[in-house]
Amino acid sequence: MAQKSVLFLCIGNGDRSPVMAAVFGMFARKAGLDVNCESAGIEASATKGTAAKFGIVAAKRIGLDISDHMRRHISAVNLKNYDLIVCASDEIAGTAIAAGADMKKVYNVQITNPWPVQFQEDFDNCCMPAILVAMYKVVRLYAEHLS
Repeated sequence: MAQKSVLFLCIGNGDRSPVMAAVFGMFARKAGLDVNCESAGIEASATKGTAAKFGIVAAKRIGLDISDHMRRHISAVNLKNYDLIVCASDEIAGTAIAAGADMKKVYNVQITNPWPVQFQEDFDNCCMPAILVAMYKVVRLYAEHLS
């Protein structure tokens, strides 16, 4: 079976989508899936910079390193190249579909935007548990779909 590609979208591609991609990849490997995980953002802030500090720290706590992540905008990817597009909200899913994503391949996990994050514990308590649960569920559904 050819390698599948999954895109993860959030607003600025600084913390939610890179962490979702890393967590999904971890769970996918444990499930024996060969999946390329990428991420992007829908707003102008997704055009430059690295992963946000809070996402880097939260990912590191579970053994994942996203410190080399570079933000990129949705316009820098070809949405038709992905087998699945996982979005952090309805707004982001709508933007992906309006930009040309196949509606049947778009999945919304409804992970609340943590900004303005004041402290590491804001991201840890707000986003990270939701990301872990959502990515576990999406990997299971995706594995079932592929079998």
